[in-house]
Amino acid sequence: MRYSVSVVDAKDDIRGAVAKAIDLIGWTPPAGERLLVKPNMINAKTSEEGATTDPRVVLAIIDIVRAAGMNAWVGDSPGNAYPGKAREVFSKTGMLEAIIKGGSELVEFEGLPPKIVKLNGKLIKSIGLARPIFDYRLINVPKLKTHVQTIMTGALKNLALGCIPGSGKGVIHSVGKTPDRMAKAIVDVYSAIRPLVTLNVMDAVVCMEGNGPTGGDPLRLGKVLASTDALALDMVSFSMAGLDPEDVPYVREASRRALGPEDLDSIDILGNAFSTVKFRLPSTFFSRVASFAGSFSPSISPSVSLITSKCTGCGNCAQACPASAITIEGYAKRDKSKCIKCYVCYEVCEHGAVKINRSLSRIWP
Repeated sequence: MRYSVSVVDAKDDIRGAVAKAIDLIGWTPPAGERLLVKPNMINAKTSEEGATTDPRVVLAIIDIVRAAGMNAWVGDSPGNAYPGKAREVFSKTGMLEAIIKGGSELVEFEGLPPKIVKLNGKLIKSIGLARPIFDYRLINVPKLKTHVQTIMTGALKNLALGCIPGSGKGVIHSVGKTPDRMAKAIVDVYSAIRPLVTLNVMDAVVCMEGNGPTGGDPLRLGKVLASTDALALDMVSFSMAGLDPEDVPYVREASRRALGPEDLDSIDILGNAFSTVKFRLPSTFFSRVASFAGSFSPSISPSVSLITSKCTGCGNCAQACPASAITIEGYAKRDKSKCIKCYVCYEVCEHGAVKINRSLSRIWP
């Protein structure tokens, strides 16, 4: 089977780039379907910081759908989300303004109890997914970023984690204590969501390199990519970032399960030619080494430390921690005997107070 991924320059005209990327792969809104645009809204950091999906990309998709005489809603579950958190994140990032401007509406995934879905997974046998996603066909709009636990994150992971509401994401982090196990857990969940997806559009306008998905550095590529298959989109975008896609554990796992293309040779790349821009990868170098061997030793993983002067005591890290290893006593404190080094605290901190150490000897107090 052949797959198609379009790559389009988007430096000056985001709306035009999104329209061209979608047109190149021949996608049109499926008649009679309700459509839900699912961006990556992990926290309140902006698209220009490389953390969240560019509102202009989402607005362009809304406009394209409405021009076809249909409506599109927008929804996502940020990290550590609770009722009302999504609206706060969407507002602070400018996404809510784009939704209103496009004549669309925000769908909050935490508004209803999750729907428990049985899985024939290798690690996950059941998972609570956001109930609203089953009322729509999904338009997945991820951000191209590095990730301290999975090396890269893109279309497939945006669906698997972002469709789990609130603290339910902790299930994935609890079982995914190695790159290999994390990959299996992600793909277990993605396999249930894949049939709901009609389109994937990658925001690679301003990406993130280094210690992503929230604390890395912005890298401006000025590209938009599109595909009807999430794995194909990740393979091409990760290749564009200077990686062999097979070195990303969840890409390798999904490919082995035939949830998309077997390799890059199965993908037709349409549109603008692109030059590889080698992303600076996370300082959690152990995870990259371990991914090749399919194993992981927590004893050699970099620790995290707290910059107390930046900590506001908001409690986001404590609420998100799947191991209940963090308490708030004026500022965040970690019980290192409970810590599973999943780095969720680093992902959800919006104040830059959690740092991943290059030295293995430093620890969070």
